Amino acid sequence: MLRRFTFLVALLTLAAACSSGSDSGDIAFEYILDLPSETSVWTASGEVIDSGLLCPTAQGVIEGLEDENGNPRTPADVGALFEASDPFVSVSVELMTCDDDSGEFTLRFIHELDPTITEGEPVVATTWTITGGPGFDNTEGGGDSAIPESQGQSLVINATGTITNG
Repeated sequence: MLRRFTFLVALLTLAAACSSGSDSGDIAFEYILDLPSETSVWTASGEVIDSGLLCPTAQGVIEGLEDENGNPRTPADVGALFEASDPFVSVSVELMTCDDDSGEFTLRFIHELDPTITEGEPVVATTWTITGGPGFDNTEGGGDSAIPESQGQSLVINATGTITNG
């Protein structure tokens, strides 16, 4: 009887260890924002996608701008910050809807901007976070992203990081 109990405990421990490993993973994604329409396409790969913690493709709509503390900002606020010529942080908030109808999540890009840069993009650093929504209630994550590249009427960002669910 003790052997069976020990064996059962060992199996349960192994099962718990395996399932906890599937609750997080690495992700890489490409984000393309169509500037005129303020809509985006998101394509992801990695452990998170392979394990089903997040969908591989999504469409997005910009919901607004924030400061680094989550307070709403208007485009006029951002313009005034540029005119002041002091470095600042601007956060773009986007609602992403999965193409496979598995859910929604909020994607935030945190851009550190320096208005004194006159050649090229004034973005000096970019990171991202994801907060789950319907279908992904306990999902969150974040990571690094490349400084956005302008390609005609589009803005392209490539990013990597980690997503967890729990």
